[in-house]
Amino acid sequence: MASRAESEKAKGSDLSEVLPQSCHAAFEDALDFMYSENQAAFEAPASKALLLLKIADILGINSLFDAMGRRIEAAFADTAPLLLEQYCRFHIPGTDDGAALRQIRDGAVDLIVKKFQPFVTNPDMKTALLRLPARVLAEILDADELLVESEDAVYDFVLDRLQLGESTDLEGASSSHGPESRSEPLETGKASTSRLDYMDESDEEALWDEVRWAYLSSRKFAQALALHKTLLKPQVTLRALTARAARFDLGGAEAFATLGYHAVVPRKPILPPGVPPPSSTEIDFCFHYAHSEQYACGQALRSQPKRIGDVVLRVLVFPAGTDTGVARGSLSVFLEAVPQPHWPRDWEFANIRYGIACMKWPSGSGETCPAPKKKSDLWTFKANRLDRGWHDFLAPGEIHRFLGPDGFVCIRGSLEQECLGRAFLLNAQSGHSGYSGAPGDAAGSSACRRPWVPRVAMAANERSE
Repeated sequence: MASRAESEKAKGSDLSEVLPQSCHAAFEDALDFMYSENQAAFEAPASKALLLLKIADILGINSLFDAMGRRIEAAFADTAPLLLEQYCRFHIPGTDDGAALRQIRDGAVDLIVKKFQPFVTNPDMKTALLRLPARVLAEILDADELLVESEDAVYDFVLDRLQLGESTDLEGASSSHGPESRSEPLETGKASTSRLDYMDESDEEALWDEVRWAYLSSRKFAQALALHKTLLKPQVTLRALTARAARFDLGGAEAFATLGYHAVVPRKPILPPGVPPPSSTEIDFCFHYAHSEQYACGQALRSQPKRIGDVVLRVLVFPAGTDTGVARGSLSVFLEAVPQPHWPRDWEFANIRYGIACMKWPSGSGETCPAPKKKSDLWTFKANRLDRGWHDFLAPGEIHRFLGPDGFVCIRGSLEQECLGRAFLLNAQSGHSGYSGAPGDAAGSSACRRPWVPRVAMAANERSE
């Protein structure tokens, strides 16, 4: 039970002036705790835990402060975005909320960086992240260690945030100018704010500048260029194009310095401990796999393309299998050639021996990096044979053996050293391609379930008929 002094203090003060406006909605919960006969059994919702801690700090309710401290500590790993969103609702920039709240705030930012994509796949956590002030989001998105499968995930998040800012139905969203900038509190389902109240143009640019445009996929980059200028300002478009050109221009990025361009590095790659980064003949692709229903059958994911010699390849993955008869829930993986405009019409890269591996994470702290599951094949990539791989690379349910601790799957495609001489158009030789793997384990195209039959075998069958 609350002490008499605590109760008298609450009764004798105008709490609307003492407490931040954002804490008013949680005050009834504070009263429930104070007058509860069993405070140890009091359960505070995660969406109010930090607000209640702030109330307890201001009013000096030690028992509530301690209870909320334990509640926050127990659920911190799963609710960091919710806690940070609550902090930003009552924090006034330039003021000090005390060491305890500051530690929670900094710890939440650090954890969100380390678990960004898993948090974004959780609807409640994503909603909390989208409500953060732009300056806080920029701090998070600026980190090299931001845990994302690719830069596309950052682009998608920023676009969601800016489209939310354009909406006239921003229920409960927090202002990027501090909680006291509104004359009336926002209540979920009862109020909305305009786009200009929610985010100004400098906030928009700050978020777009956190997208590392040079490492965005071509599909997402084309989507960005098609956005209306209310979402992507011309000056942001120019910076994006400059970053893109500077990365691929062989003359060097210093030529673009006069445009204000500063080179940025890609995000820290996601790899199991002990696995070296990909070599010049290897292509890595990671994707997040939260549950079996996350992807539809036939839904394709593609890695960034990589040039090896003259051939340009990328990893093609169907997380829920192809729609060509493979068992539902299989992991289908292929290596796909990406035709280039300057290639001749009859381009061909003959007898390319490639491999596809699915990495494994160690199951314990003392375990060395376990061997990946790997398959290899020999194939001729040409205009009507763009990809090659396995519809059932992993059997249904097997994918969980290859998930990392944060739910990522890591695929690595590679070209064998012996065929590098055939990865150049000038050295491409016509000829048949064969398969030398075990019977019943033949590779195939992503578009056809029927395994490819070597021409020698076809000719033999024709003669026998």
